[in-house]
Amino acid sequence: MIVPLDTQELTQTANIYKLISLLYGSPSDAMEEALFLLKETLTDIRFDLVPLVSEMERFFVGNTNYEELKFEHARLFVGPFDLLAPPYGSIYLDGQRRVMGDSSVEVLQAYQEAGLKLSNEFKQPPDHIVTELEFVYFLIAKYLETKDSQWLTRRDDFLDRYLKPWMKDFANRIASNSQSTFYKGLAHLTLELVNK
Repeated sequence: MIVPLDTQELTQTANIYKLISLLYGSPSDAMEEALFLLKETLTDIRFDLVPLVSEMERFFVGNTNYEELKFEHARLFVGPFDLLAPPYGSIYLDGQRRVMGDSSVEVLQAYQEAGLKLSNEFKQPPDHIVTELEFVYFLIAKYLETKDSQWLTRRDDFLDRYLKPWMKDFANRIASNSQSTFYKGLAHLTLELVNK
């Protein structure tokens, strides 16, 4: 039996991927709006995850200074010394704890096959968590635009090959090393979303 795809749910799922990708970016005041929209969207399709977002929102109550979050973001994902939770798939997928491995090249090829290229302003490898989550958003959006199921097939393949295999280790590293309930909640939320 063929079941029609729920366009509204797919739209909301795409938006969740986009919003989560924004939350992994450099901390800014746009994060509060992204959290609000994320909570609103999850209320409709994944109510079980709303408490995670509520916990993440607590960071912003009475806190308009993002220095603490910027410090934690840098400590986990940027360096300057050891990356506590490297945001690159190749570190986890290719072994040898190396950025720009074979899987990075494959991810870049997946982008190109979908008609995309990395922005010149983006100074990260193609398998950065932000880019991979945005790509899943793009694939769902292309399906919604064209109704061509190949885009959902590409999404499923991309998730299975390039996100799901490293997401648990990545989330565990954040949970073990972060001092912020914001990033711990974000890691848990991402793991739940990707493994749905």
